Amino acid sequence: MFFINSILKCIKYIFFLQLLYFNNILAAEQDFRSSPEVGLENQKTTSAEYSQKFMIVCADERAAMAAKKILKKGGNAIDAAIAAQNVLSVVEPQSSGLGGGGFLIFYNKQKNILEAWDGREFAPNSAKHNQYYDIKNKKVSFKKALINPASIGVPGLYSMLADAHRKNGKLAWKTLFEDSIIYANSFNVSPRLNKMLSWASHINNDEYAKKIYFRNNKPKKIGSAVNNIELAKSLHIISLNGYSVNNGKVASLIHQKLHPYLTKKDLSNWKTIKRMPLCKKYKEYKICGFPPPTSGGFGVLQILSILENFDTKFDYKNTMLDEHLFLEASRLTYADRDVYIADPEFFKVPVKELLSEQYIKHRSSLINLQKAVKKFKNGNPKKFKKNNLQKGINFNLPSTTHVSIVDSYGNAVALTSSIEFAFGSGKTVGGFFLNNQLTDFSFLSHSRDGVKIANSVEPKKKPRSSMAPTIVFKNDELVGVLGSPGGSRIICYVAKTLFYIINFNANIEEAISLPHLCSRNRFSEIEKKDFELSIYSNLKLLGHDIVKKEMNSGLNIIWKYGDFWVGASDQRREGVAIGF
Repeated sequence: MFFINSILKCIKYIFFLQLLYFNNILAAEQDFRSSPEVGLENQKTTSAEYSQKFMIVCADERAAMAAKKILKKGGNAIDAAIAAQNVLSVVEPQSSGLGGGGFLIFYNKQKNILEAWDGREFAPNSAKHNQYYDIKNKKVSFKKALINPASIGVPGLYSMLADAHRKNGKLAWKTLFEDSIIYANSFNVSPRLNKMLSWASHINNDEYAKKIYFRNNKPKKIGSAVNNIELAKSLHIISLNGYSVNNGKVASLIHQKLHPYLTKKDLSNWKTIKRMPLCKKYKEYKICGFPPPTSGGFGVLQILSILENFDTKFDYKNTMLDEHLFLEASRLTYADRDVYIADPEFFKVPVKELLSEQYIKHRSSLINLQKAVKKFKNGNPKKFKKNNLQKGINFNLPSTTHVSIVDSYGNAVALTSSIEFAFGSGKTVGGFFLNNQLTDFSFLSHSRDGVKIANSVEPKKKPRSSMAPTIVFKNDELVGVLGSPGGSRIICYVAKTLFYIINFNANIEEAISLPHLCSRNRFSEIEKKDFELSIYSNLKLLGHDIVKKEMNSGLNIIWKYGDFWVGASDQRREGVAIGF
């Protein structure tokens, strides 16, 4: 009997070790998927820049200076944003570029209109609902999906920018490429790029990437020169034909690299979509974001709307109630996001119902002020009460960049662009990295019960995003422009920043510097920081299951105080604010 019991104990122990091992593997992969850009040990603090004329805030000083040059020549916010994006496409290849997509919101002061320009990639005709399953019908790992050509979506960023410029630009399109072409011929490696090159091993399989970013099989050192001659050629081609990525010489290069996964027909079929911005009042402000296929605008607005149902007239520095409420509001919102938000061309997204006052009040009533509720489920808007939609498995990854600009004419641009993972798929063509945006789809098309998942893979469908370019008004006057990289946590970064600026009158430097909070499921995530211990212990008392995370946001904010525009860039990255 003793022998049998010993064997049983041994079996149980082995089983426990196996379970622990597989849980660790799963956790590591999920963290890898949600944090594809590692943090940078940055000693700087967030500081503000002031200006009465214009303000530029973006992820790299070289890009900001290019935008400033355009504004001083008489260009407007659209011109400047494109010039900044062009330079970012060169010096920040891990985050965005010619092979990616993005969302742009433009406020035209003279006409008093807001435009939302959709430059999101879509799936080529070769896309299949089971493309993330192997021959044994098992779901492939994210790392395998990442480098699979089937994960590359049809790029749309530059054709969208060309369309937005054609309608709203002031300076000649070609002028906007001058600085980026100079940098493509030679630019210096920044600390963040150096660290990313050390971390993103999948780019070692690309010969051109190894040739220009590495020396003796090691990433080029900080300050070393990169000579991306092929990218300089591609930028020159696009400066002559803004639609070349989808219809032209650059499209031919992409086709040659990716055929038969992605064809010339797929590329030429991509067209910019102008959408209606998604706006809602929060207190005395009007917050405007981007509608689906991104969940960013919806997510920010729903979190803030839920929070508005609570009395938050307290000193947030002497209570945990603000953190508790924010975490619970985000948990409720992500439960809805995961089920209902998808490409509106393929699924009737119930955004109006999800943001209705009646629905928001019902969702808010589920929050307990004294303790965390760990099992919030998605709600059922009245119109969609009998839906059978299921939550999918997908991964929004924070290899993204954001540009906020206000020009001297009173116009504004919020532009968020991405290639998904760090350096996208790791595959280059024409000197730029191709995206892996199709991993933003659910890896499952149906649940085990056969129920359809809204954000599943289909040809010509756009994967759900979390990008949240945002423009804010008060008394019909422009007062704020913001956005951030950060994968699916972008929603929390932007919503939390607005919550503290508007609700608690925090200045923008303080709002950026506060530790991040986000709940995308039953766990409450808090940012690893020197002062998170007290937050951790107090939230534990309220019943939160806390997970400490590196939260590498890159908030770029412009806010109006009196007659001055104030700009600030997140200290967690390398961004800057420049005014004049």
